[in-house]
Amino acid sequence: MMVAHETLHYKNKSVFNTLAFVLMIATNALSWLLPINGKNTGEISDEYPNLFAPAGFTFSIWSLIYLSLCSFVIYQLWLAFSGKRPGTLARVMSAMKEWFLVSCVVNATWLFAWHYELIPVTVGLILILLAALFIIHINFGIGRSNPGMAERLFIHVPFSIYLGWISIATLANITTLLVYAGWTGSVTFQVWWTISMIALGTLISIGMILRRNNILHALVAVWAFYGILIKRREAGIPEQQPIIHSCIIAMGIIAIAISWHLYRKPRS
Repeated sequence: MMVAHETLHYKNKSVFNTLAFVLMIATNALSWLLPINGKNTGEISDEYPNLFAPAGFTFSIWSLIYLSLCSFVIYQLWLAFSGKRPGTLARVMSAMKEWFLVSCVVNATWLFAWHYELIPVTVGLILILLAALFIIHINFGIGRSNPGMAERLFIHVPFSIYLGWISIATLANITTLLVYAGWTGSVTFQVWWTISMIALGTLISIGMILRRNNILHALVAVWAFYGILIKRREAGIPEQQPIIHSCIIAMGIIAIAISWHLYRKPRS
């Protein structure tokens, strides 16, 4: 049984988490409605063209990410104010600590840095965001623990998808930094750099499947690679064909890793 000051602490924490989430959503909305610094997010991306950038439809995953994070926000508010599951509330808040709040503030700050074209700053910020999400992943034992349905739906699913996307977005952000710095090199260099990023993203996904049992994280990578494939296919440039082939191979490898994991899981 929790004492009164603990209950109040968790209520306050849930409110601050909610305010941070609202800040993040509002900043994202303003980045398109104003937009911030006179350019929307996509227009900034177009100023730093690179072969790792996926087709525009790929970014629709943000709607899923924000919707799923909203479900977490509602869930933690319910835990804090309903008083029905004090044990679950204490465990969730202890595991989350301040990392969700940090992730929201960093996400919003990243947008301002991006819109003011402070590309080196955005790389630092997205690395912080990646670290925060990975810590959340570790603290909740996502993929390794066996939580109840509510925790699985409102914590494990949202943060698996979010971490999966930010893992790939980090590689994209680093690639943008190279363009910003003028280190683009020849077409051949750009193609092989993109292939190396696809390979790295694939290795990360396989690691998350085999070491963390996180299939959702890997499926997000497949979505990103599909977006890259479509954009390169639409470009129709022969020199970029190896990227298309790499995306197909990467998606195939991830699919095999997922299938093998699902096959062996009942036997483990």
